[in-house]
Amino acid sequence: MERMMSPPERLAAEHLPPDVAERWTALLRPAVRLTRPDDRRAPLPGPVVGHLGGLPELPADVPWPVREGNGPLAFVASVSLSALAALSAQAGVELDIPLPGDGTLLFFVAYGPGQDGDGVPGLGPEGQQGARVLYVPEGTPVAERGAPEGIEPYHRVRLSAEPETTFPDREDFWLGDLVGAESLDDLPEWAEAFEDALADLDPTVRHRIGGHPISVQGGVGLDDLGEDEDPGDWVLLAQLDSDERAWMDWVHQGTLYWLITRADLAARNFAGARFTWQFL
Repeated sequence: MERMMSPPERLAAEHLPPDVAERWTALLRPAVRLTRPDDRRAPLPGPVVGHLGGLPELPADVPWPVREGNGPLAFVASVSLSALAALSAQAGVELDIPLPGDGTLLFFVAYGPGQDGDGVPGLGPEGQQGARVLYVPEGTPVAERGAPEGIEPYHRVRLSAEPETTFPDREDFWLGDLVGAESLDDLPEWAEAFEDALADLDPTVRHRIGGHPISVQGGVGLDDLGEDEDPGDWVLLAQLDSDERAWMDWVHQGTLYWLITRADLAARNFAGARFTWQFL
């Protein structure tokens, strides 16, 4: 039985020269899109795998994350890795990152209603204290934790999920060996037609686990790596978009990104995740 082409593969076959299409599709990566019932890309959402906002469920011995000198962080989202693993098994699609097959990820950031902080933190060492990923292993006793004083929880919005095929940012492939253009203003007509077609795949809300990030201002990267750190070791763990239903607006409709090395992910060392964000 012939394998069904993903939407990006189909568009590449329709718009690109065969040799370029082959090289471009080799860059595609699997991911999980976290959807909402009104997402135009998810008319039939899958099973619930987590939620935005509301209150987190934490073990009794895990304190609410804080940013030193700036107070508690705002709770952003909870994602069940067990539910994602079940979805992947059912769909016959596996992520290409060593995500644990069980447990829960909880995301926090120093920005939210009622917070007296200085906005979403940046990528530098100090800014990393303003974003946190907590991993709760499967079977750990948890209870819903009330928000600390000064933090007004975001509205709770349930998230379902569906597998998706992701592609890299335009600057990551058009300016490389794929086409050899010296600038994005120097693209052939078929490349521009292809980009217009790809734009129709852009989801209404860009919540995602794994795969390529969807950038707001160009490539999403790490600009504070040490000399011994290789940018190629880092992968997208999650991106969480501004979402009006949860009353989340990351400074002019921005997006939050958590990146992590494959080694830290395999070791379940989520303290090694790094944070960045972009906005319009």
